[in-house]
Amino acid sequence: MAVMLMSKDFDERVERFFKNYQDRGMKKWAGYYLSDHTAKINQDNAQKSIIYHKRPTLTQKRISELLIKAYGDHYQVSVQLKQLDSQENYLPDICGFVEGYSEDQIIIDHQLIKLSEINNILLKK
Repeated sequence: MAVMLMSKDFDERVERFFKNYQDRGMKKWAGYYLSDHTAKINQDNAQKSIIYHKRPTLTQKRISELLIKAYGDHYQVSVQLKQLDSQENYLPDICGFVEGYSEDQIIIDHQLIKLSEINNILLKK
């Protein structure tokens, strides 16, 4: 009988607790999301504040020579495109190995790039 009274008392306590309990839901996790979110925002802002300066424009012949050398000798390349962002700044370089090429396009880091869009190439040995 004593066990039954304890069980009933316990059930009443639990019932009272949940009758008045208000779960804060996602609010209790807000601190975790907020710190991760602000860290990501700070990282994005730092990335956006980097200005990529224009390197000398290479001729199509020189670009082709560098790409052939990079492909044949398995050098990494850093390609600056002629394309600008919305603030008229150059985009970050596309870096990687020349994976393939055709007459007017190359593949670097799984990206298809037209030779006419390339401003400059640096070989990384």
